[in-house]
Amino acid sequence: MIILCIDLKSFYASVECVLRGLDPLTADLAVADERRGNGSIVLAVSPHLKQRGVHSRCRLYQVPRDGVIIARPQMKKYIEYSCKVYGIYLRFVSPEDIHIYSIDEAFLDITHYIKYYNASPTEIAKKILSAIYKETGLPASCGVGDNIFLAKVALDCLAKYRPDGIAYLDKERFRRYIWDLRPLDNIWGIGRRLARRLTDLGIHTLRELAQTPAEKLEKEFGVLGFELHNHANGEDATTVREAREYHPKSKTFGHGQVFLEDYSYQDVKVVITEMAAEIATELALRRLCCQEVALGIGYSQQYGGGFYRQRKLETKTGSFKVLLSVYMDIYEKNVVDLPIRTISMRVGKLSYEEFLQPDLFSDADIGIKERNLYRAIGEIRERFGKAAVRLAVSNTEKATLVKRSILIGGHNAE
Repeated sequence: MIILCIDLKSFYASVECVLRGLDPLTADLAVADERRGNGSIVLAVSPHLKQRGVHSRCRLYQVPRDGVIIARPQMKKYIEYSCKVYGIYLRFVSPEDIHIYSIDEAFLDITHYIKYYNASPTEIAKKILSAIYKETGLPASCGVGDNIFLAKVALDCLAKYRPDGIAYLDKERFRRYIWDLRPLDNIWGIGRRLARRLTDLGIHTLRELAQTPAEKLEKEFGVLGFELHNHANGEDATTVREAREYHPKSKTFGHGQVFLEDYSYQDVKVVITEMAAEIATELALRRLCCQEVALGIGYSQQYGGGFYRQRKLETKTGSFKVLLSVYMDIYEKNVVDLPIRTISMRVGKLSYEEFLQPDLFSDADIGIKERNLYRAIGEIRERFGKAAVRLAVSNTEKATLVKRSILIGGHNAE
């Protein structure tokens, strides 16, 4: 198995550079929405700006203003360019041998194309990267590996730092170049929290992880323990076709947003009402009910802090009225009367509504009518847009639904 993992460098920022006729590798550009204030998150920075110590996900006020271009996000344009790149992939391999990992990253299985092209894996990678740059102006990097894991690690830990943007890993090279790399959270699949847990076990490198008995890791981490042990030894049996056909079962879902200005205690109640209705609509469309809700509030940067609270419900529900009541109760019992900038609302412990147990103290017919109503609202929104049907409160000054309905991924679409 020979896998390519291709990443479009600083994708959003590179697209903005190309649109302005600039070289993404030499221009200083950051993608952020200045309308959201100096505290807004920077979605991407150009490679040259990264070299100056500015990183994606920082705050706008942390970006130097000496000749740096601030570009407002254009999500539709980014999707268009991503589709162009996918079209280039299709000229080299079949659709079933491509797994789109994110808008700017993809895995390509070239195992059966090496003889066809009569070229080495790195030569094929060079041809694809060259086509991407020639036709879109976007720079890209590529990790080449004997499996998906090795290809991704080759990309993240080696290719992105090489002049030609290409690096290859087999098991031998993996042990030589990656085994002693620190910190552990540089490795794909190991986040900071997991890295801390491994450190507590005396495991600081992949070498030490590989030398830890798989049974010990399974006892500590469950099934994940075996996966960690395999990856530490450079092993991964997952194919690209399996990865593209995998559909994870969502255990939770929800929505979050950053306000363009400070919201007061009372203002946020309007947003909670809107978001509770959105969640109820989504539950109805998916034919799901929930037995857990969570609410998170973040105060203005001037004050900092906030809270995140979960609550288990006595019975499963998909009712807007029930959800709104619980969210409001959590909010009123935990919020401090300070300016608020962020909110997140989620539902968990999901199950299909067929298993919804009727509440002895509520009218089942009313509950069914409410579910049908919100399912119909959801179907109308899917066809005509999120703001096609909305609560009256969404027409008030502090409501956000209408404004967010024209965004993609929470960011400016055009």
